[in-house]
Amino acid sequence: MIRRGGIFVALIAAAAAFALPAAAASAATGPPTLALNGPKKPGLLSKVTANGAIPGATAGAQVTITVEASGRTVDKKQLSVGGGGKFSFPFVVDSCCKYQVTATSGGQSSPAQRFTVRVPKHLHKGAVTRLYNQSLVDEGYYVGRNVGSHYGLGSQLATLAYRKVNNMARNYQYKPVIFRKLLMGRGGFRPRYHSGHHVEVDISRQVMALVNGGHVVATFHVSTGKPSTPTVRGTYHFYRKDAGYNSEGMYYSVYFIRGYATHGYNPVPMHEAASHGCVRNPIPFSTYIYNWINLGDAIHVYL
Repeated sequence: MIRRGGIFVALIAAAAAFALPAAAASAATGPPTLALNGPKKPGLLSKVTANGAIPGATAGAQVTITVEASGRTVDKKQLSVGGGGKFSFPFVVDSCCKYQVTATSGGQSSPAQRFTVRVPKHLHKGAVTRLYNQSLVDEGYYVGRNVGSHYGLGSQLATLAYRKVNNMARNYQYKPVIFRKLLMGRGGFRPRYHSGHHVEVDISRQVMALVNGGHVVATFHVSTGKPSTPTVRGTYHFYRKDAGYNSEGMYYSVYFIRGYATHGYNPVPMHEAASHGCVRNPIPFSTYIYNWINLGDAIHVYL
């Protein structure tokens, strides 16, 4: 009886051994296939669609599409496949510069699909210029109340601030390298202080930033005190606001100690410190700065 039972158990085990690979084979679907449909050489704001299928998958199976640009994940979406395991995911090219797209399902990934995006050598009025302006805003540079589609005064002043923060030549000129870095999330002002609603003035680079906690809200090109009348350094608190122009030509002034203030003025030289000790800011942006600052806010002035 025992021997027969042993033979019976062995037969069951053998049958299970043959059954398991068959079940695994029916469950295996293989890695997703993936192809990109769109322009042969995609450019900024081109529309591209990632199409593919999961072999053997039924409707409802999950696939994740990951879009990376220069090592950063810029889009990621989990989809349910349709009949035949097919899927489709459209995206807009709005980052830089080396794209890689993959589809993943069940721990298996498709071969990566790659392409490279070039930024324009020159900006012209239109959607790409709007993307440039929005990229400046995303990195904490102020272009004005509205993000426009042309390279106007706000774009020029924000570009100058970017150049100063990144120790580039001080001018208003657009350069493709600036656009590339902006699209990769690089080149923003890095605050030294990370608490409270405050202002930072970097005398060495002649820039001022409005900072909320550790988040840079807006960065500006400024001009501080010339060598004979330097701007005081240290931490102070804003104590008085004067709207409009005063008799000295100071526009929308916010004072932080004695007669020292940040205020609009014309001119704000791009190359040197030129004030009598105040922090001059561009007149088109003065009311924004004035309204953003609250009395009692800290201002940190340093080299």
